[in-house]
Amino acid sequence: MPQELILPLVMRWIHLLCAVMVVGSILFYRLAVVPAAKQSFDGEMPENFKFNLMKKWKLYLHTSIILFLMSGMYYYLKVGRHMVPDDSKYHMLFGIKFLLALATFALYIILTSTMRWSEGLRDKAILWRLLIVLITAIVLIGGVMRLT
Repeated sequence: MPQELILPLVMRWIHLLCAVMVVGSILFYRLAVVPAAKQSFDGEMPENFKFNLMKKWKLYLHTSIILFLMSGMYYYLKVGRHMVPDDSKYHMLFGIKFLLALATFALYIILTSTMRWSEGLRDKAILWRLLIVLITAIVLIGGVMRLT
C-alpha cells in the first residue's frame, strides 16, 4: 500500500469507528438501558444511577465526538473535496451534514451532562427523539454524498 494512502485510510477508520460509537451508544441507551433501568427500578432510574451512568458514558462519547470531528475534517480537506472539486451539490450536502452534526454533538453534550442545569433536559423524550432524527438525517445525507 502506498505511504500516502495510509493516513487517509486510518482517518477514515477512526471516523467510522467513532460514528459507530456515537450512534450505537445513543440507540443502546434509549432502546435498552432506559427501559431496563425503569423496569429494574420500578418506574424511574435513581438519580445517582443516572449521574454515574452519564459520567462514564460522556467520557467515551466526548472523546469519540472530538475524534469524529478531527477525522471527518481531515478526510474532507485532504481527500473528499478533491474527489469532486467542481460538484457544488457535494459541498452543499457536506455543509448541511456538518451543521446537523454540530447540532447533534451539542445535543449529545447537553443530554449527557452531569451539571444541574441539564437534569430536566435529560428526561425530555422529545430531545432524545430529535437526536435520533438528526442522526438518521446525517447518515442519509452521507449515503447521498457517496453516490455523487
